[in-house]
Amino acid sequence: MKQALPKKFNIFEVEEKWQKKWEEMGVYRFDRDDKTRPTFSIDTPPPYPSGEFHMGNVLNWTYFDIVARYKRMKGYNVFFPQGWDCHGLSIEVEVERTHNIRKRDVPPDKFRKWCEQT
Repeated sequence: MKQALPKKFNIFEVEEKWQKKWEEMGVYRFDRDDKTRPTFSIDTPPPYPSGEFHMGNVLNWTYFDIVARYKRMKGYNVFFPQGWDCHGLSIEVEVERTHNIRKRDVPPDKFRKWCEQT
């Protein structure tokens, strides 16, 4: 069946329509209890706050995303956690450097607050 292309195309409407449909379908939801589909996991190292985000990061994440989407289309229950290493020692070191302090020299609540803001 042929369908004429619209004279005007609103990418925002189309994107919103499909995002809503995919959300309703649970396309990106991983179901731990689903035993009917094979599970496919992608374990990615998180980008670190101490480094600059660069095109290499983008390229690698593009590959991961392509594989995850492909596996979903093939019927897999895809576990693709994404996160940032925005906690831990690297953040604490950055806070100490920025505020010119040592962790033990300030109240824990204040130090935690600075870590959350970093």
